[in-house]
Amino acid sequence: MMKKFFLLLVIIVFLVFLPWECSKESAGPPDLSPPAWPKGELEKYAQLNLVTNVPKPPVEAGKGMVVGAFGPLAIRSGVEALKKGGSAADAALTTALAQVCLLAGSNVSYSGIIFLLYYDAKTGKIHSMHAGWNTVKEETDPMSIPFSGTPSGRQVLVPGFIAGVQAAHQRFGKLPFSSLFEPAIYFAEKGFIIDKALAVRIKAREEVITRFPETKKIFTKENGELVKEGDLLKQPQVAETLRRVAKEGADYMYRGEWAKKFVRAVRQQGGKMTLKDLEDYKVLWSEPVHTTYWEYDIYSPGPPGTEGASLIAAFNLLELANLKKYGHYTQSAKALYQFIQISRLTGLFLDTELGYRDLLAIFNKYFGMNDFSHQPLISKQTAQLFWKKMQEPSWKDFQQEVYLAAKKGSAEAEKFFKEMEKVIKKKAAARKESSHSDCVAAVDKEGNMAAIVHTINCQYYGFGLTVDGVSVADTGSFVQAFIADVGPGSRLSLGGNQVIVLKKQKPFLATSCIGSIHEATMQCIFNVLDFNMAPQKAVEMPCFLTPALHPSEYNKQTVGEG
Repeated sequence: MMKKFFLLLVIIVFLVFLPWECSKESAGPPDLSPPAWPKGELEKYAQLNLVTNVPKPPVEAGKGMVVGAFGPLAIRSGVEALKKGGSAADAALTTALAQVCLLAGSNVSYSGIIFLLYYDAKTGKIHSMHAGWNTVKEETDPMSIPFSGTPSGRQVLVPGFIAGVQAAHQRFGKLPFSSLFEPAIYFAEKGFIIDKALAVRIKAREEVITRFPETKKIFTKENGELVKEGDLLKQPQVAETLRRVAKEGADYMYRGEWAKKFVRAVRQQGGKMTLKDLEDYKVLWSEPVHTTYWEYDIYSPGPPGTEGASLIAAFNLLELANLKKYGHYTQSAKALYQFIQISRLTGLFLDTELGYRDLLAIFNKYFGMNDFSHQPLISKQTAQLFWKKMQEPSWKDFQQEVYLAAKKGSAEAEKFFKEMEKVIKKKAAARKESSHSDCVAAVDKEGNMAAIVHTINCQYYGFGLTVDGVSVADTGSFVQAFIADVGPGSRLSLGGNQVIVLKKQKPFLATSCIGSIHEATMQCIFNVLDFNMAPQKAVEMPCFLTPALHPSEYNKQTVGEG
């Protein structure tokens, strides 16, 4: 069954989700908590929070907008930040904080990671923030970290979510830092009704979330039964943790009481985490990668992540291909074929750290490339080399060599994939509802734009550990090769694929995506820029996925409804 993938787009003249109009500012600090919302708003969006697959017609707004993958209540919280004079960053961060609470730490977490792409209207500059995983300093043998399904504290990495929230707010926020937490604290303390999707996630991971007493207490009733759809879920420990962060800042989770509890809990499960790992965590800022595409300027996250560079490389090739002349790829076989070729080729750059040590040698042989750093990947000259080769008979030879290199991998990678295949088959029921990300995009009245992805990069609830109500991810259980590649105490390059598009140097489009991020982002932006589709229509168009480059794997190509 084709899995639903989400891409969130905001265009200045279109509103995908919630618009707002100015409200009179009251004296004193702004109050974003739901009781301060206009009468009936909390009840209205609480009901919407229980509904899925609602119609999403294009909406126009002149003052600002917020859109997200999950949670009308969370998104309404972000709108309140805009109404109270907040920036696009305030709105996006408020939404993300509420999303974690309303998803009960399932596919996102306060001890997860977060990535931001931000357009500053005052300067016209775009900023890229990376608050991803750090590896543990004392982890010197990452290939021996147990695979998913075998609980171990060694699977826990150094989180960046709260550090990223604070760093983004310090640079772009207008509201008090503590205000951003008010909706999430309210929902954690007062509770919310569990919707069908969350109930399915909780049930699918019952074995995991009942493993430890603290986690079990959150998700079971007094009679010992698991909470289910329609039940009220309260998270008092989360509320208290967020209060402390709102008051003390990120230091509470990186140097304070929570940090010490976190390290102790991880080490009790065999982990090698120390307080020094948390204390030394740094949020990274970089120049976004950029290219021109027709009359547009496309920006995506810069290093250390490779997702942005892969996307820029793709659009350089799409411009050379000029697929529009063949008609839309859902109606033209030639356009679809070339689009898939471009997607497959540029998607390879996302996998260069997965043990495929022969890949660079192949690219050097055919294109003279000596590394996969960002600058060579995003250059128009490199795109011309790629495009020329794709038209030559030797393109088949290139495909064959890449396929064999990927097939071979390293001995460690082969072992890894075999072990993971066993785990995936064993956990098939849980995998049906597997997801591990959320995203939000926002624009404010001044024209600032924010695009955020936050995630845990693993199955719901990791191996079941929580610290003061905060779920702990076990991302290290399947990225052993990544950890080995960067070394101890280093930043993993896993990142987000947000995009900001300018048209004639004016903000035009902001996107954030979860699920098949390379292919989905490419297709949706292409649909908007080349075929002038409204964002919602672009999201709903049939979507292809590209699991392999070699022709022998083409039968595994997946095309599904939007």
